[in-house]
Amino acid sequence: MVLDIPAGKIARPLVTIDENKSVFDAAKMMAETDRGSVVATRGGKGIGIITERDILRRVVAKSLNPASTKVKDVMTSPPTTIEHDRPLREAIDLMNRKSLRRMLVTDKGEIVGVFTLRDIVKHTRICAYCGKEIRSILEGEAPDPYIECICGSRYHKDCSKAVGNCVNCGATLVTNVINPEPSETFSG
Repeated sequence: MVLDIPAGKIARPLVTIDENKSVFDAAKMMAETDRGSVVATRGGKGIGIITERDILRRVVAKSLNPASTKVKDVMTSPPTTIEHDRPLREAIDLMNRKSLRRMLVTDKGEIVGVFTLRDIVKHTRICAYCGKEIRSILEGEAPDPYIECICGSRYHKDCSKAVGNCVNCGATLVTNVINPEPSETFSG
């Protein structure tokens, strides 16, 4: 089951910024890298995180100047982290308890990656008809072929034949089976 894989397996590489840089620089970096957060560093070591939400609540809503406000003044530090080899289910539990949208991943205490709720959803596939998980390549076994509706709902191949029309939007399901994309495989 995907929830048993190590949290580090779905982590993406970090985008970092020095804590003494401006919030404007952080926002610009987020826009350029299409990320919702950047990890703040001191001497090259991750010490905190600044998110789009932090910028909105701690800078914009308080009418602070993003060009003169430093990252270290609005970042969350120390950040909540999970060790890379802990099961994803533990990370999700921690995220729920702390109302987090992203999780920093560590290796021996050093921040090495990040993943978001969106990353979790991307790797966790549930059949809209039977409610069971659609096995992913991340589980180390052959992945389940699936049908994806135009609305994004996914179905086991056999369930799609039983349903015919999407249970969420009513669209006719086609018989085009989607096998895992190269980005979903270990060879990527």
